[in-house]
Amino acid sequence: MRTTKAERQASKARIEAQYVKAEQVVATGICPDCGTGLIRNLALTGWWQCGGYASEGFRRPGFENAPKCSFQIFTRN
Repeated sequence: MRTTKAERQASKARIEAQYVKAEQVVATGICPDCGTGLIRNLALTGWWQCGGYASEGFRRPGFENAPKCSFQIFTRN
């Protein structure tokens, strides 16, 4: 089934809104779920994760005692 021009435009608008929200969250540098600092994961462009995302043994220095959190978000770049 083909999508209409209006559907494509609506989809682009939703994606743009998600990127704007993600960029606002990343600009704060703080996880909105637990308040821990955000860390950029360089495995994928624009991937940001909460400092408490990984298991304790795999966290970056300074985040070893952060609460366990699964927040992650993507920006454009």
